[in-house]
Amino acid sequence: MSRRHREMNSGVARHAFRPVLGALPLAVAIACAGIAQAIPQPGVTDPGASSPGSEHALSPRQPGTTVTPPAPQAEYAVPENHRPIPVETDPAPAINWQELHAPEPITPVEPIAPPPRTVRIGEFVTPAPDELPDEILNPVNDAAAQTEAVISTGLQSVGINPSRSDKIAAATAGGAVLGAAIVGIPSAIGGAVGGGLIGAGVGAGIGAGIGVAIVAGTAVAAGVPTGGLGAAIAAPAAVPIIGGGALIGAGVGAAVGAGLGAVVIGVPAAVLGGVAGGAAGGFLGGAF
Repeated sequence: MSRRHREMNSGVARHAFRPVLGALPLAVAIACAGIAQAIPQPGVTDPGASSPGSEHALSPRQPGTTVTPPAPQAEYAVPENHRPIPVETDPAPAINWQELHAPEPITPVEPIAPPPRTVRIGEFVTPAPDELPDEILNPVNDAAAQTEAVISTGLQSVGINPSRSDKIAAATAGGAVLGAAIVGIPSAIGGAVGGGLIGAGVGAGIGAGIGVAIVAGTAVAAGVPTGGLGAAIAAPAAVPIIGGGALIGAGVGAAVGAGLGAVVIGVPAAVLGGVAGGAAGGFLGGAF
């Protein structure tokens, strides 16, 4: 075959395959768009991402960030508009203070969905006890995840890397829980003990008074003269009534006093501990 014929055949082949080659990017984009994936984070990959035959959608870019790797694959069902717990394979980039700017509109960060029967409040993750029903577990997890997502969104809007933003948000939420528990629980216990003792004393006095009133009323109904009420109250038969009233009053007073003491002292302490723990967690999340 002459050189001229070979060139003509080559040109015809190029023209014939040009539409096919031009359609390849569109086909790839359509195929990738059809794969359901959670929104990924920069610097986060899935351990199974390199397995043969696995498919991953390309993750979107955010202004001022590098190209994101494939989304992590969760071993559990992730609800719509949520993402799985991130798997950190590389250290999150440090905060570049010179690149920070005023908040800019960005796509809100999706909340993280923990595996079933798992308590997750930021970095605090633990299996849910059997006594904790889903009706309580799920709202707690959802509220914590939404708060964490809001924190991460705010940090990304000022130019902090998504991986670092997620880390700070998780550390802040987890630190708040630990701080509230460390400070609030002992304070609540102390308040309950103190309030219970005070309530028991007050309740015993009120209960004994009610017992005296019952004895006096019974004596009057029985025709005992007013001057003999003291003797009726002091009579051995009145002891069970007055003593029983005192015991009942002490029990009720102790319960009420313990509850009030725990709330009055424990709740403010837990709030302060949560604020301090959240601040400490956010600082550590930004530093490490």
